[in-house]
Amino acid sequence: MNSERAQTWRAIGGFIALYLAIGALSPYLPIYYDSLGLGLDAIGLLAALYAAAAMIGAPLWGASADRFGSARPILAIAAASAALAAAALALVTGTLLIAIAAVALALAMAGIMPILDARALEVVGAGRSHYAGLRVWGSASYIVAVVLTGWVTEWTGIHGMFVVLVPALVATALVGLGIRSRPGTAPLAQLTAIGSVLRSRTLMLFLLVVLLTWTSSTTINAFFSIHLVDIGAPQSLVGIAWALGAAVEVPIMIGFPFLVRRMGLNRLLVVGAILFALRAGAIVVTREPLIVTLTMLLHGGAFALFLVGGVMYISRHAPTGTAATAQGMLVAIVFGLAQIVGPGAGGLLARELGLQGTFALAGIGSGLAAMILAWVLRRTAPAGRACGCESLQPWRDSGNAPTRT
Repeated sequence: MNSERAQTWRAIGGFIALYLAIGALSPYLPIYYDSLGLGLDAIGLLAALYAAAAMIGAPLWGASADRFGSARPILAIAAASAALAAAALALVTGTLLIAIAAVALALAMAGIMPILDARALEVVGAGRSHYAGLRVWGSASYIVAVVLTGWVTEWTGIHGMFVVLVPALVATALVGLGIRSRPGTAPLAQLTAIGSVLRSRTLMLFLLVVLLTWTSSTTINAFFSIHLVDIGAPQSLVGIAWALGAAVEVPIMIGFPFLVRRMGLNRLLVVGAILFALRAGAIVVTREPLIVTLTMLLHGGAFALFLVGGVMYISRHAPTGTAATAQGMLVAIVFGLAQIVGPGAGGLLARELGLQGTFALAGIGSGLAAMILAWVLRRTAPAGRACGCESLQPWRDSGNAPTRT
């Protein structure tokens, strides 16, 4: 029991440290690129390159963790490598060196989240919905990070983001040294684990609709900070905007087990997708900085429902022995491929349509994604469970759910 409690607190510590780093990086990286003189199209393409590296890295890191059985060395190595890459990004100049440092950072950071998610799901065992109770610590630390980084950048300039980012990644590596995997099924080779996930029809349909949903969202998020500054918001308000989104995540994640019992996992996923569409529409119809800032409340609700729900859905349908690999595939879609298509296309569209026009197209994409998601979940649900009520039945083991193909 003491060992299990220790692993729980280590997982919480991992979420805190990781999301301190993410909070210092995600909202401010586009502004950092802008301060270096890069145009919107270059920022979009650089974001796409960053995402491409994450897309490749996440499943490979996850498969490595599954292959070697213990997350401890893999997670720590990924976080330490990310800290070194972040330091390099703060120091280099020139487009090529900036791109190289960004790719290295993306490759390294992509390995942290899927392994940490898989280990956290092991800690909660059959009560998968209680994963949100661990993940909520990450959202809370994200709030602290975005506000703190906003203040630091106001005082020191945008380079101040690295004062928060690098130490947070170092802390993630140190915490990661104590996180272990439970003994389970025989490990699979990397390519075998990835192939098992790719052959699951249920997972592939879900991941395709996740791609559409998150592509629409990231088209907005990639330029949201720049848009706020363009319409007259101070940099400190940028941090507050992202913090508001994370603040909404906290009560939703705390109440996630209750929501799953009342509504079912499938319905929560659809509600999350609808909130993404509503947020996009709200941004399009106004240029008032305060109102645009408040749209992050909708984004926070969508993010909490869709991402936590997605982690649970993937966990329940992951083939045996592919816990971290399957989560790596989800990370590859959400923080990889969707970030390639959304920001890359968004940067090019912004030159022709402006940000408002680009955001309008993203809103249409979000609405379509919500409708397709509802159809996919109903189509892939076993008979009698189309309502999403399958989420009420816990898995008896602490490993992976049986594959449904």
